[in-house]
Amino acid sequence: MGDYIYEYQRGGYDLKGAGRALDLQPEHEILTLADYRLRYACYRSDPDLQAMHQSFAVIPNTDDHEGANDAWEGGAQNHQGEDGDWNIRRNAAMQVWREWMPVGETPWQQYDIGSLGSYLRTDSRMIARSRPSSYGELLKDKEPVKALTEYRDGDWMDPAATMFGTEQESWITHSFRRSVKARQTWQVFGSGTVMGKAYTPKQAADWLAPDADKRARQYTELGLAAAKAGLPFNLDNWGGYPASRSRLLGAAQSAAANLIVVSGDSHNGWANDLIEGGKAAGVEFGGHSVTSPGFENYAKADPKDVASALVAASPELRWSDTSNRGYMLLSLTPTRASNEWIFMETIKTRSLAVKGSKRISVRPGRRVLEGV
Repeated sequence: MGDYIYEYQRGGYDLKGAGRALDLQPEHEILTLADYRLRYACYRSDPDLQAMHQSFAVIPNTDDHEGANDAWEGGAQNHQGEDGDWNIRRNAAMQVWREWMPVGETPWQQYDIGSLGSYLRTDSRMIARSRPSSYGELLKDKEPVKALTEYRDGDWMDPAATMFGTEQESWITHSFRRSVKARQTWQVFGSGTVMGKAYTPKQAADWLAPDADKRARQYTELGLAAAKAGLPFNLDNWGGYPASRSRLLGAAQSAAANLIVVSGDSHNGWANDLIEGGKAAGVEFGGHSVTSPGFENYAKADPKDVASALVAASPELRWSDTSNRGYMLLSLTPTRASNEWIFMETIKTRSLAVKGSKRISVRPGRRVLEGV
C-alpha cells in the first residue's frame, strides 16, 4: 500500500538507529535519480525482503514516501525550495519505483481475480492529488474555534479538492460498474491512506509522557481542537477530502458494489464501516506497518485504552490496534471476506514468532463488519 521506502536521511525515521537503519544508503535525504536508485538497492539488500518478492506476487500502490512526505501533485511537506524542482524529484522517484517494483507503466489498473472479485491499484499522491490542508497552517496566529469553524463550513467541503483527479475518479466509477456487471463478488480498492473517519478522543490529553517531544504534543493539541469542531485528526488522509470521499463511496453504492478498502500509511491497524448518506457503503481494513513506529511511539498509555478511546470517539471505527507491528492477510471466498492482522512478537531481532492476531470479516451484500 505504499511507503515501501522512506526518503529521509539516516536516523531521520527509524527506531533510534536500530537494526538495518544503521546501514541506510545514501546517508543523506534522497533527491536525485541516483539517490533513489541507491536507496532501493539498499532496501533490497535485505534477505527477508528478497524472500518476500521471490515467494509472492506484489501489486504495489504508491503513497507519499515513494517521493517525499505528504506528497501532492505540486509538491510535498518534505520538499523545500533548496531541494530543487519538485517535478524533477517526483519524476525521478517514479522512474526508480518502476525500475525496482513489479508494475507496468499505467498509473492505475484493475486486476481481475476470476469471478471472485477485482482489485483496483490507484494513485492518490503523485499525479492529481490536491494540496492537503494542515491544522498548523490553518491555526497559525488565529483564534482556534473561529478558524476551525470557518474551515469546516468552507474549504474543507470544497468539491474541487481531490485525491485522484477527474480522469482517475471516472475510471474508478466505471471499474466498479464493470466488476459488478461481470458478477464478480468483491470490489477491492487499494488506498494509500486510511478512508474511515477518525477523531481525537478527549483522553488523548493524558496519553503523552512527560518527556514527549514538541511535535507529539502539538499533534495531540491540534487533534483535540479539531475534534471539538467536528473535524477528523488527520487532514492528509481521506479526512481532509470529504467531497472526494463521498463521490467514491457514492459510486460504490450506485454500482451495488461489495466494496472492501485496503489501506496503509498510518502504521496502525483499523477496521471501519464506511458510511455514505447514512447508509453502508463498504468496509475498510487498514494495515499496520511492518516495522515503522505507530501511536506507541508517543502515547505512553495502555494501548488497549488508546484503541478503545479512538473507537468510542469515531462512529465508523469498529476496531483498532495502536501498538503492534506485522502484516495483514485478506482472504476472499464467494461467501465471506476475512481479514487477519498478524502481530509479530518482536521486530528488534530476526524472528518469525507471532504473539497473536485479530480476524474480522464481511459478507456479500451486508457491507458491515462482523466478528469485531
